[in-house]
Amino acid sequence: MTPGPAPEPDTDSLLHAAEAALQAGDLGQATDLARRAVAAEPGNGRAARVLSGFLDAGGARGEAIQWAEAAIRLLPGDAEFRLHIGSLLAASRRWREASEHLAAHVALPGASAQGWRLLSSVLHQSGDTERAVEAARRAASADPAAIEYQLHLAAMLSERALFGEAVQVLANAPDDARVWRARACALAASGHPGEALEAAHRAVHLAPDDPGCQADLDHIAALCGLKLTIEQGDWTIQPRRRLPQDSVRPPGSSLAVRWGVVYAIVLRDIRTRFGHTRLGYLWAILEPISHLMTLGTVFFLLNTAPPPVGDNLFLFYITGLLPFLMFAHVSQELMGTSGSSTMLFMLPVVRRTDAMAAQALRQLGTELCVELLIFGAAGLGGLQAMPTDLLTCMTALLALWLLAVGVGSINMVMVGLFPSYATFYEAVIRLLYFGSGIYYSPIAMPDWVRAYLVWNPVLQAIEYFRSGFFAQYQPHWVNVNYLALWVLSSVGIGLAMERALRGRMEVPT
Repeated sequence: MTPGPAPEPDTDSLLHAAEAALQAGDLGQATDLARRAVAAEPGNGRAARVLSGFLDAGGARGEAIQWAEAAIRLLPGDAEFRLHIGSLLAASRRWREASEHLAAHVALPGASAQGWRLLSSVLHQSGDTERAVEAARRAASADPAAIEYQLHLAAMLSERALFGEAVQVLANAPDDARVWRARACALAASGHPGEALEAAHRAVHLAPDDPGCQADLDHIAALCGLKLTIEQGDWTIQPRRRLPQDSVRPPGSSLAVRWGVVYAIVLRDIRTRFGHTRLGYLWAILEPISHLMTLGTVFFLLNTAPPPVGDNLFLFYITGLLPFLMFAHVSQELMGTSGSSTMLFMLPVVRRTDAMAAQALRQLGTELCVELLIFGAAGLGGLQAMPTDLLTCMTALLALWLLAVGVGSINMVMVGLFPSYATFYEAVIRLLYFGSGIYYSPIAMPDWVRAYLVWNPVLQAIEYFRSGFFAQYQPHWVNVNYLALWVLSSVGIGLAMERALRGRMEVPT
């Protein structure tokens, strides 16, 4: 007698096998087993929930949400299911739907502090800051030992300018460097500079190797007009007593105040990124120089053809690559301004435009140092180091920098609205790398190809720079008015978008 086919395993067995496959690192097999479990028992809500989790882990968030919704229809009273789908919807920026499921989660007996915390973030992103603060309070009270919930509540209170309450919340938090950093910002914002510096000093004491803590200490001191001295290897605040309120310059909009804020942010940025020594910032200059020297040397050795312009191939390459890197670096730095300066925005004297200006000026200084060193090295090597028309070259670099500021401002807003936009812009930079005339001149291209290339404003700026560097190079396709239109439009649109959409931009909380 021929045996029949083996019976299909039951749902519980399939789910158990799926969990085992996941623990073994085989997500694909785990997902297949979960699909079989769902097919074996379509009415099993737990199977739909497990499949949803595996799909999300595999990057199929849209399908994961569909199966999470199926699980909710089968078991609408399961608190964990509500938290799961709320997390998926929040990750997809579907704030209203996420808030509905999370509100249902916190109303169920199995509600968690994590659910209140996520609900607070979702409400904050949707603009309901009052309810976001209340949800943050519930999360902190549900799990008082979790530092992250205390920090989140303080951030929500500071968002509504309730700095005194934020200080009270942090006063009860554990003795942690992150807590003291946030407390320092809240104290400075509420007009207590002496206590703010003491808190920042405590953060440095708890995390001496964290450059962010040291940078915040310097930054708050600069903003409040206080002086730090070093005694026996430790930081001392002078004076230790609380300063009278009229001794602290209030936030304002004057040019001097704005420049002071920007300058303090630049110093903080350098300290945070490059450590506590000048050698750290020196590496920020030497690293791109080594990249340029290596890349330029390789192309110089491999390409034996004469340069399209000038009499040296290496010099032709760096006159295209250096201006392009200025544009790429500045526009990418500005794109991450909101995410890298979240703590600063707790201080009312600091505006997002201050952080943007600081990023742009710091990167401009770095790029100019790189260019001076590169062209100086070229001069020592017997090559042309000085441009024929310095004014034209400086104008081209200024235009390219302003274009990068405008594009970077637009990028910052777009990333705040759509975080995945950063990946898209990285692809754009790669395309511009090959489409901006770095390793070739449009003069060598067919007319129909050149007709498309000259629409690229970055290529226009690079060609304008080369026309000032090489006396014999006068490209007829360079249109200064077209480049100026791009510069003015990008800067204007970027600043207008930041002003109009700042309330909707995503800020990590």
